[in-house]
Amino acid sequence: MNSKLSRRQMLAYGASAMAAGAVLAPSAASAQEQVLRLGHVLAPTHPFHLALEQAATELAAATGGSVKLEVFPSSQLGTERDLHVAIRTGGVEMLLGSPGGASVHLKELAILTAPYLFRDDAHWQAVAFGEIGADWKKRTAEQAGVQIVGWFPLGTRHVVSRTAPYENLAAIQGQKIRVADLAPYPQVFQGFGAIPTPIAFAEMYTALETGIVDGADTPLDIIMSQKLFEVAKYVNLISWSVASPGPILISGQAWSQLTEDQRAALEKAIRGATDYVIHALTDGEAEIKSQLVGAGMTLVEPTDLPAWQDAAAKAIPGLAETWGGDVSLYDKIRSVKA
Repeated sequence: MNSKLSRRQMLAYGASAMAAGAVLAPSAASAQEQVLRLGHVLAPTHPFHLALEQAATELAAATGGSVKLEVFPSSQLGTERDLHVAIRTGGVEMLLGSPGGASVHLKELAILTAPYLFRDDAHWQAVAFGEIGADWKKRTAEQAGVQIVGWFPLGTRHVVSRTAPYENLAAIQGQKIRVADLAPYPQVFQGFGAIPTPIAFAEMYTALETGIVDGADTPLDIIMSQKLFEVAKYVNLISWSVASPGPILISGQAWSQLTEDQRAALEKAIRGATDYVIHALTDGEAEIKSQLVGAGMTLVEPTDLPAWQDAAAKAIPGLAETWGGDVSLYDKIRSVKA
């Protein structure tokens, strides 16, 4: 049997191989498609969810559909605590976290919810997107195998109350205030003299409705999206936290499966979503206040805001333990120029 191929046979073999390659190519491309499931605890009407949906559209367009971001609101993939566990075990690819929740990956992130830390949006962006944020991003990846791909400001935090206004610091003494079961929320309200009561975000409405708590720590936008105006009468404008940026995280496994171009496209889409959130929260604050008044709530301006600030300042040494003990980090962040 002649083991040599004729020229005609060789050409025919080459054509067959090319045809086979054409058949296999789409399958190989399909195998490279990445679906990133991102979980968060907020309602689908919240600006965060709308911004993430925008990011999903931009990411799909930028990557030709090779990377798809699927966003799951309202704790559909679990509570925030569940999500932080799942992102390490492969149960979920991405999440939008609070600083306290994300501190399980890098302890210093807890400082982002320290009271009266940031002056305004320009200040927090100078920190998160500057040298300090770059260091956090690097060490989070090294220590936890989790990548920070962006930041969302969590709005200015106040406190709602069911039946009585908190016109001064004395009024909140002994009041049961719903807080997230994450550092440093309980410590902040303990410093104010309240009784911090950790309750899951999804149960906040019911806790107010049934009187389990007297009030709740929350930004203005959450009052609207969660319809807290139905179960609380007062919005006490203590502004104890401005912006408090929360990181958007992706698991190390999912990150490693993206090309450099896909990673860049993801971070660009998230940055665009951040701008959406900033405008929605800052530009819409006056409108939200108007809507809350229209819904029957009373806005309360504390008569002794410096007293709230002093109480918070005294709590900083104790709070520092929640971000690793470095008390000087608080002043370092406060001194960053925007």
